[in-house]
Amino acid sequence: MIMYNDNNENNENDSQYRYSGSDIPYNNTNNGSTSNNNTAFSSAPYEAKKHKKHKRGFARKAACFVLSAVLFGAIAGSVMFGVNYAGGKIAGSNKSDATGVNIPTVSNNISNVAKTDSSLTEDTNLSASGKMDAEAVATAALPAMVQLNGTTTVKSSSYFGYGQSYEATSSGTGIIVGKSDTELLIVTNAHVVDNIDNLKCVFSDGTSASCSVKGSKSDQDIAVAAVSLSDISSDTASNIAIAELEDSSDIKVGQQVVAIGNALGEGQSVTTGIISAKDRSITVNNVTFTGLLMTDAAINSGNSGGALLNSEGKVIAINFAKTSSDGVEGMAYSIPVSNVKDIIDSLMTKQTRNKVSSDKAAYLGIAAVDITSNYASYYGYPVGILIRTVADDSAADKAGLETYDIIVGFDDQTVTTMSGLTNMLQYYEAGEKVTIDYYHMEGSEYVLKSTEVTLGSKKAS
Repeated sequence: MIMYNDNNENNENDSQYRYSGSDIPYNNTNNGSTSNNNTAFSSAPYEAKKHKKHKRGFARKAACFVLSAVLFGAIAGSVMFGVNYAGGKIAGSNKSDATGVNIPTVSNNISNVAKTDSSLTEDTNLSASGKMDAEAVATAALPAMVQLNGTTTVKSSSYFGYGQSYEATSSGTGIIVGKSDTELLIVTNAHVVDNIDNLKCVFSDGTSASCSVKGSKSDQDIAVAAVSLSDISSDTASNIAIAELEDSSDIKVGQQVVAIGNALGEGQSVTTGIISAKDRSITVNNVTFTGLLMTDAAINSGNSGGALLNSEGKVIAINFAKTSSDGVEGMAYSIPVSNVKDIIDSLMTKQTRNKVSSDKAAYLGIAAVDITSNYASYYGYPVGILIRTVADDSAADKAGLETYDIIVGFDDQTVTTMSGLTNMLQYYEAGEKVTIDYYHMEGSEYVLKSTEVTLGSKKAS
């Protein structure tokens, strides 16, 4: 069985290959206590002569009033000083962010490691004996790796067809591969970030920031996410690094490699191994992946989206699945960078999107079913979303989409499931124009077409 290497597992039991993952719950415990101190002022004994009591009572009240005013002023002043001081500290920490900060590359880090280690040459992380130095690679590359944590809604069903939904935590790995004027760019697997809410990026120094998905290609299991530089402190920027993507076309079987990933959601860990095989194909969740690298480096749950590195600390592949069948060990799979470099470059330039409010969210106006790879191979259909009905005067209807058309792309992103398309629509506002790729039956075969769609709103429909 093959598993994706993330901690968001919801896979078919009969699949030989699965994403390596399991739900990792986070336990957040807030312990707090409050104490109430009641101070009683003892009054003087009751006096028989009321006018004397009245005078003494008035004087005492006046004195208490003055003392209370003084104490209130002192306390208020102290509180305001504390608030202003804390506010100043917080504001001060936010004044210096990562915007404009120069972030080093992993190659620079390796060069620095080599200069301080006499057993290494100055231009490579190879030791004098010519063997790979895993410690040097790990030291240089770990700052370029991030944890990607979030939540997802899991639906379960019983024997009688009744089901329930619950929220589970999910974790995977990302690789920092670039920086624009406003964003830090991170490559990962599509299955690590698709349909994930509250996505957070945790850096090597333990700090975290909100993360948004720029785009994903589920048929290639590649995605690019982004973190705003304004959400990263200059201190964090000085502790992270940018990994370089290396051409993987000339990789050799037997070549030594280092794998880094967020194993079991417990933070980054390092394993080593070799390239066991090239050009392998596997099918995971009814999607077939080809041209993969196989490695015997240990790949565990949470490693999805992590890096497979060569001796220079450069990313030659992205880890994403492993064999989980009983009695099978040392069979993990990685996506070669050469296979997806163009996709990564394209996704990095896409507009970063955040979920829009439900009253503004886009609506397509279709009811559809998923065409899985098994169903497609049996009936000869393309893998995608088969339209069953199109609402009258909806965005889909106006764009010319028809019953039995099969949608395979949305805004230059691969889409293969209705749930995936529904999730994408949450990031688009009604009125936006996008291109939809679809197969349309002409004669006895499906022909790939594209159409521009002006997205509608559910209220309007």
